[in-house]
Amino acid sequence: MTPALLPHFLQVNDGYFVSVRNFEYGQLVYHYNAQGALVHGDTLTLGECFYSFAYDGEPRLVSQQYDIEAGHWVVRTVAYEFDGNATLVDSTLIRRVDLAAGENNAGYAFQFNHGVLTVVAGSVTPGASLNNFRVWLTSYDGEAVMTAPPWDPGPLPIGAYITHWGVLRTSDARFVLAAFVRNDAIKELWFMGLDGDGTFNGSIHTQGIDPTHALNGLRIAEHAGSVVYAITEITADGSFGGGAQVAAFPLTTLLDAPDSPMPLPFELSLGAYPNPFNAQTQLTFTLAHATTARLAVYDLLGREVATIAQQTYAPGRQQVVWDAGDLASGRYFVRLTADHATRVLPLTLMK
Repeated sequence: MTPALLPHFLQVNDGYFVSVRNFEYGQLVYHYNAQGALVHGDTLTLGECFYSFAYDGEPRLVSQQYDIEAGHWVVRTVAYEFDGNATLVDSTLIRRVDLAAGENNAGYAFQFNHGVLTVVAGSVTPGASLNNFRVWLTSYDGEAVMTAPPWDPGPLPIGAYITHWGVLRTSDARFVLAAFVRNDAIKELWFMGLDGDGTFNGSIHTQGIDPTHALNGLRIAEHAGSVVYAITEITADGSFGGGAQVAAFPLTTLLDAPDSPMPLPFELSLGAYPNPFNAQTQLTFTLAHATTARLAVYDLLGREVATIAQQTYAPGRQQVVWDAGDLASGRYFVRLTADHATRVLPLTLMK
């Protein structure tokens, strides 16, 4: 076989399905029976296929496709359906994203769990910093496609970009996303909580990565009410190849407990009223115990424009009034940091 890449291997009802990208011919797909004998093979020109899964023992391949139309990028996610003999029978356009002029793709991730394929992808508009950071979430249950409107989790640090994504659809059909954000000074995993309809709830949990390392792999899963994640790290000089490191935190850090009308007392929460506001808004946040908390405001370029508070607070509900002063009307983000956790909330100033 000529050189190939991106292999996918699936167990199906009566054997195995294997696909591999061939540099010369395209996507090669094979069906082997349970004894390992080749039953059927085919060559398809599907482009790069990045993920595989199976419905009822019949394989699927997922392809990411990029085209330039009218001066901007168009990103398509397509699922190709095969029968039990590895013969292509249909395809489904799961998602089409039209990026704005100057906006670039910033990675993607897939997960197939509880019978649903979930796709997450991001984009950034490069400039002095990476502003207009946007995220898309799409789910596909084999028949219907659910696409949430794109949302902005807040400004990235100046000069930052994203190298890895992770996605988790929880057992109660909500979502946790992970993104590895880095620049020359910052290397952080951002975990974001979403409601069942894909709405960002404003919660961000962060974990720092050794500044001398780069992330080499990321996987997230749900176990016993927690987000469990495994990462591998590597150094540029190859002196550290980093075995898998496994960590976890409670789902309630990002998602409200099921059937609970109020946030749990140990959750870090952040709110603002009014919002939009004219000149002043009241910020409300809750702390689990006495700790140092920092509230800072950023503009769309990721520049810090105000430090509202940085002090030790008692546990419980806290309120701080922010006067926007001489700032111009527009969109801003307030970031609460306490106990190595972060919450980000968009604010709209209207004068």
